[in-house]
Amino acid sequence: MSSCLQNRFVISKSKLIGYIIIYFMLLCNQSNFSEIYMTPYRTIIMLILLGVFLIKAKGKIKTYCFLFISFLVAYALLLRLGVGGIGIRIIAQVFVEILVVWLAVSTNKQYFWERYVKTVVFFASISLILWFLSVLQINIWDQITPEVDSLMSYRIYSDSSTYQEFSYKLHGMFLYSHRTVDMRNVSIFTEPGIYQMVLNTAIFVLLFLRDKLVSFSDKKVGRALMILSCALLSTQSTTGYISLCFIVLFYMLFEKKENTERNWKQKICIALFVMLLFLMIDYMVRGKESFIQISLISKLFSGEKKLSLDESGMARADVIFLAIQSMVRHPFGMGYSRFGTLMNVQSTGMAGAAIMQFGAAWGILPLIAVIWWIFYPVLKFCKKRYVAVVYIIMYINTVLAQSDLFYPTLIMIPIGLYSLYSFDAAYFAINNDREEYEKL
Repeated sequence: MSSCLQNRFVISKSKLIGYIIIYFMLLCNQSNFSEIYMTPYRTIIMLILLGVFLIKAKGKIKTYCFLFISFLVAYALLLRLGVGGIGIRIIAQVFVEILVVWLAVSTNKQYFWERYVKTVVFFASISLILWFLSVLQINIWDQITPEVDSLMSYRIYSDSSTYQEFSYKLHGMFLYSHRTVDMRNVSIFTEPGIYQMVLNTAIFVLLFLRDKLVSFSDKKVGRALMILSCALLSTQSTTGYISLCFIVLFYMLFEKKENTERNWKQKICIALFVMLLFLMIDYMVRGKESFIQISLISKLFSGEKKLSLDESGMARADVIFLAIQSMVRHPFGMGYSRFGTLMNVQSTGMAGAAIMQFGAAWGILPLIAVIWWIFYPVLKFCKKRYVAVVYIIMYINTVLAQSDLFYPTLIMIPIGLYSLYSFDAAYFAINNDREEYEKL
């Protein structure tokens, strides 16, 4: 009896540690807490994670990660000696984002996918409740949490060249962050575009990696999809909506499984119809404050009702064109300092397009290495080719809008597949034994 209780305690302890590390991975995914408080200590965090990695990592996953980051370090040193512009801060950020994913996957092993989904659903539920209360102007969360100056900012222009810049105020960082500047749901993250990738990767796992979720019944999957979709809707993120559309489109067109699949597709169609009806009613009632106006119409049409990109869209398009020119002229990289000077963010407002900024700063060879490192495991270990295509579209859509290539919740798909599919024999054993799993 005592040994049985001891085993249960050990299992509960390991599960708790697994969830804590997944939460830490989410914090490293550009959360408000990490940007404000962890950034100054990123080098120390990198050294700790690197030490754990060198001691604990085994098998080909160690080679997969170690060779890649070694290549980036070696190339960064050569580039720094040549043109400068890439320092320890950039290297530390890449190391932390990659190694925290490895730590989360290796700690949770075959349970990683479902624990990740459960964690995201938990925080999505909290964010939906608190976001809805803020929409109703019931500011309970603001009253029980201190106000913090975030590192994100916005500008108020008095004319085309004169503006005042203010930092966002926010309340809460560990369970939910309420931005006082708008009514968009960001959960614990800095902006809606970051939160949407967390939600979309969880939806991706639920729909395309369903066989990894051993403890999820169909009812639990449906409930999780509903919560995640509602949370995604509340972000009002155009990038998030685009990724979700591709995920649903490919699932409806290509996913064919058992007889229950037709019922799933019918339920998804009904859910989409209800969501579309809600958006139409919301637009008719709230007009300029509606989801469609903020996330779609205002970004595609100018004030003269002509098709055009808004300021954020133009900023990303300008970065893409500038980066292509820079890669043609400097194929071996020009460093972030020189490329930052060309961007002149303060005057031009250029932002996003991380994959293009990386190519301009690092050069074409590291860009090819990154693309191979991220996409190779997905192409190799996804049995269904269209699943890999969905992930590639989702990844490119996100990094074209954001400022980083190695967001943990994006690269967890290739790292997780590489680690668990290839080299974790225990996964296959336990995945075929539901009764053994449920005993845990």
